[in-house]
Amino acid sequence: MCVPAVSAGRWVGLPLLGENSAVNIAEERRLGYGFYRQLLASGIIETNPVLNNYLNELGARLLTNIDNRVRNYHFFIVKDFRINAFAVPGGYIGVNIGLILGAKNQNQLASVMAHEIAHVRLMHSMQAMERASGGKLSALSMLAGILLSGIDPQLGAAVMYGGLAGSQQATINFTRDNEYEADRLGIDLLQGGNFDPQGMVDFFRIMDRASGSSEFQNIEYLRTHPVNSNRISEAENRIRQTVVIQGGPDYYQMFKEYLQFVSLNRMEVTGSDFRKALAQIKAGKFELANRAMGRLYKQDTDNIWYGYAYGESFEYLNRPEEAERGYRNLLKIYPDQLSLSLRLIKLLISSQEFESALVIARRLEKRFPYERSIYKDLAKIYDHLEQPVLKMMAEADYQLITGNIEHAINLYGTIIGMTESDDTTRARAQARLELLKG
Repeated sequence: MCVPAVSAGRWVGLPLLGENSAVNIAEERRLGYGFYRQLLASGIIETNPVLNNYLNELGARLLTNIDNRVRNYHFFIVKDFRINAFAVPGGYIGVNIGLILGAKNQNQLASVMAHEIAHVRLMHSMQAMERASGGKLSALSMLAGILLSGIDPQLGAAVMYGGLAGSQQATINFTRDNEYEADRLGIDLLQGGNFDPQGMVDFFRIMDRASGSSEFQNIEYLRTHPVNSNRISEAENRIRQTVVIQGGPDYYQMFKEYLQFVSLNRMEVTGSDFRKALAQIKAGKFELANRAMGRLYKQDTDNIWYGYAYGESFEYLNRPEEAERGYRNLLKIYPDQLSLSLRLIKLLISSQEFESALVIARRLEKRFPYERSIYKDLAKIYDHLEQPVLKMMAEADYQLITGNIEHAINLYGTIIGMTESDDTTRARAQARLELLKG
């Protein structure tokens, strides 16, 4: 996909203090990562790799034309069926399952993500923290309270240990000016990523209709991101000035259907052929699902959703050789694609092909150094290969990424003191330890 170049003047007129202010970006990252660790530890983040890969590919498109970027953005799915999304300082952006299922296409979801990226760049969350805390709470506690209240109001209140009274609580919402600024920048990000900015207006209209229904009075997204006719009109006027160049196929419906497969306890055998086949897997009808997935995959062998689910159906039938062949064929089209590679690693481990699994896992470790699933798999592989030092190193890295800092420090210290440690592994552990204690 070719994305047209964007001149530096693209952002002129928008107050992008988020990228240029004197605020310590390292501190912002620390706050955001601290909050993200809390969410990971709570189990509220969906970790399925194929779902996360899709969401982060959308995010990468939106970030394509941001000049002088100082944040590494990370997009994640929150296991909550309420309609909401939120941005954490440092570039952590969460989207609830409920919002994903409520959006009709990838342009609508991308519009929400673009809006949240804009909130981060414009530092609106940091400003909201300042307004709400009045200096009474620590920054991380305030951040946790603000954002957890969007996921679970009671949990958010508990984190803020007593927190703010109702009238004060209202100050954590984004201001009207915040919302208009984020809309304007969001539209530019959509255009730069080759999405149709009309998706923003369409999603606004969905939310506007929902706000008038008693069934949807408690939509959290509307509390923190109020939608009205003026905001819709301004977005429409700005979109008229844009040129839309859309790129790539839209697999959004398959993404939604696979998300339902992962997150629902049961599925009705209704909808598209892909959804029906997934529902058959849920119901334990693996032969029927495999035949249905096979027909879909043969119609479109480049479709990663068909190929991934087809391979998965072979695993349910305990036919690992055919599953492996399918995953490897897809990896020829999508080399080192994270979700496919992780699935193949797990299959190779279960088939006791540990050396083959190690080759893929080490390659992924270099390309995706912050993907915790890789280190979990590496620990299993090294355990089977009877390499205790490398197993402990992988476990330490996993603990570090998932936020268990004290445990990671203890493991790194143990590795340094082990007589079996080679110089390279000892040096890696020492470097990690110095970074954590520094």
